[in-house]
Amino acid sequence: MATKEEYILNQSKQLLKMTRNRKNLNNRLFKHDQMTIKAWQKLNNDLSWLCMEIDKTKERIGYVLGHLILFELRDEYSPSGWHTYKGIKGEMENLKFTE
Repeated sequence: MATKEEYILNQSKQLLKMTRNRKNLNNRLFKHDQMTIKAWQKLNNDLSWLCMEIDKTKERIGYVLGHLILFELRDEYSPSGWHTYKGIKGEMENLKFTE
């Protein structure tokens, strides 16, 4: 277990890392003429997954900072039209901090 401040710091570091990775993936997607269709599709899927993880991390930070209430957290994420993933509401309900 961590303090609230440590949790926010950890999530913020992860968010920074993921946003840098997203920028890198976006730059690579612009070079689509240099890759196969299959490679481009995989890269696009990776970007969709990463964007979902970024949104989840933003919600975690917003909830812990008090900008979002549990009711406002998403029940599910749909990074593509074919896939749906569980939201972070349950995770946040069980979140406990040390003093």
